[in-house]
Amino acid sequence: MYYRVVMQGRTLGGADVEEVKRHFMRVTGLPPGVAEKFFGGMPQVVKRKMRESDAERIAATLRAIGAAATVEREIGSGDDETADEIRIVANPLNAGPPTVIPGSQAASNETVAPSRSRRWLRQALDKWPMLLGGVGVVAAAVLLAPVANDYLTQIRRAPAPPIPPAKPAIVPQANEPAAALNPSLLHGPWRCTDQRTGVATYWSYNPDGTLVYHGAVLSDRQAPPSSDAAAPNAWKVEGRRLVQSYAQRAPDTYVVDMLTLSRLHYGNDRGLEIECRRP
Repeated sequence: MYYRVVMQGRTLGGADVEEVKRHFMRVTGLPPGVAEKFFGGMPQVVKRKMRESDAERIAATLRAIGAAATVEREIGSGDDETADEIRIVANPLNAGPPTVIPGSQAASNETVAPSRSRRWLRQALDKWPMLLGGVGVVAAAVLLAPVANDYLTQIRRAPAPPIPPAKPAIVPQANEPAAALNPSLLHGPWRCTDQRTGVATYWSYNPDGTLVYHGAVLSDRQAPPSSDAAAPNAWKVEGRRLVQSYAQRAPDTYVVDMLTLSRLHYGNDRGLEIECRRP
């Protein structure tokens, strides 16, 4: 069973269309003309023939940048039935025991010439597997045509920009100027991994400044308020510093050395290093 990702041609929550288009082109590497088509108001298929988990991951990334995307089940992907039917029909029709018991008829000294219709039927039976194989090749070509078209379309598309390798946390010197971060790039869900322990957890940086902890599994359902006092519940950006606040203790401040739409890397002078990616 396969699934596909469909963009609905609009944005989520009244987000600005031009800004979402820019994020879309940055993530996918597609040109402006293709982006216009995906935001033209009509549903468009982005990716076909995928497992459900892969389709959900791509749709979640598109929703994180503000695009309305859904996952739908592919229709007409059951090719096994057709293959079984072909194998059944392809069995030789003249196989099996003889219909006349040997010795039940008197032997004749004269050889009876087969009629023209009987010779035609015998030739048709002899060539039936070849004809059926030709029909199978044509049917397979028709079924595989959409897959081949999607493959050729992906080849013609411009390649997505390469993802730069992860860099270690860098703490700017006091006299070293640094460009301020764009807080809107943090909005949405992230999968963050502690580089010391390898433990991965999910977080959502909401536009209103709240920080939601999801635990080890990310769900589409609204996360309940965290009962863990050790988990931060708010965030803000100051220059190139990420400040995470707590309900019952002082906030933590981290230095961010990488922030894009799909990657986040930050750490502190105590050796903490966190690498985050879009789920």
